[in-house]
Amino acid sequence: MQRRTFIQCFLGLFLVPINALAAVWNKPAFEATDLQQATQGLEISGEIPTDEITLIAPDRAENGAVVQVEIICKLANTEAIALFVAENPTPLIANVMLSSGAQARLVTRIKMAQTSQVKVIAKVGNQYYTKTKQVVVLEDGCGGSDTDAKFESSMKMRAKLVDEIAEVKVIIVHPMTTGRAKNSAGQLIPAHFIQTLEATLNGRKVLEAHCSTAISKNPYFTFYVAGAKLGDMVIVKWQDNMGYAGQSEIQVSI
Repeated sequence: MQRRTFIQCFLGLFLVPINALAAVWNKPAFEATDLQQATQGLEISGEIPTDEITLIAPDRAENGAVVQVEIICKLANTEAIALFVAENPTPLIANVMLSSGAQARLVTRIKMAQTSQVKVIAKVGNQYYTKTKQVVVLEDGCGGSDTDAKFESSMKMRAKLVDEIAEVKVIIVHPMTTGRAKNSAGQLIPAHFIQTLEATLNGRKVLEAHCSTAISKNPYFTFYVAGAKLGDMVIVKWQDNMGYAGQSEIQVSI
């Protein structure tokens, strides 16, 4: 494999019943319309500001539909990371549970409706630690895509080993419509978005992410897993709110 080339992997795309993973998607938290309700929905309390979390996002976002965010948490034993945009119609963007060597470091791209505080909350035991950053948005990105075309999806992955840590990059072709945009006929386009994503390393779950409509179109994720070796198998599965699901796999390489 070429180091800088994404590899198109096997993709299973099919209609399935809502499974156990999707069943735990936190509807009250993800559909909450203000930040306090969203954090309460995740049972977060007593937030502690910290500089042990680094939140990398642009000071000014030209297009609110695609705002890249990187989170690096240096707190030991971080169990979960939640991402919020305070002024979005629904503030909770994603809630990511970490296990079995997954590092508390993530990259994704999000939608922002307007200038807002972006907030990260990390769970360590019974404590919640937080970091915020103000991002100026020049163009609203929360309307969603003006498309109601037939749904087709594909998936690309790369898993590169660096110092016994696998850097896994994932791109999923998916419309991620919010339910607030209209098509050319003036009709609302239904919300269609990836709700859950699960990653395993050699059959062991390392990451489970629950997402909202505010993840950008064609979702992009980067995550990191310690203790990986060349040839280890990474499998990523996703499922959306309409029952579509996909899966791809790749071996860790250099």
